[in-house]
Amino acid sequence: MFSRPEIQELLRKYQLVRLYTDRLPPGAPPRPSAQENRVFQRETFGNSQLPLYVIVKPLGDGKFKTLAIYEEGLINDIAGFARFLREPIDQHQAAAAGQDTASR
Repeated sequence: MFSRPEIQELLRKYQLVRLYTDRLPPGAPPRPSAQENRVFQRETFGNSQLPLYVIVKPLGDGKFKTLAIYEEGLINDIAGFARFLREPIDQHQAAAAGQDTASR
């Protein structure tokens, strides 16, 4: 699924981040631990499923805004996953276009 050209094109528009919640990979800093990451995921996104796909917008100072959460852990609906990736991009572009129009 991730090898599909349309999904790869959409993913290139994002900075990909992984939150390790089962075990940390070799060489990773010990803090936060996988357990702490599990708690963070559950408390922040209200969901502890694995995998969990979330799109966030950084706000600075370690803060962020959640833009979208994909509810299906195992992706069976490729078109739905593509929509999940595309909608925040489309909303951002529409907002930017509105700002351009307002500043004229």
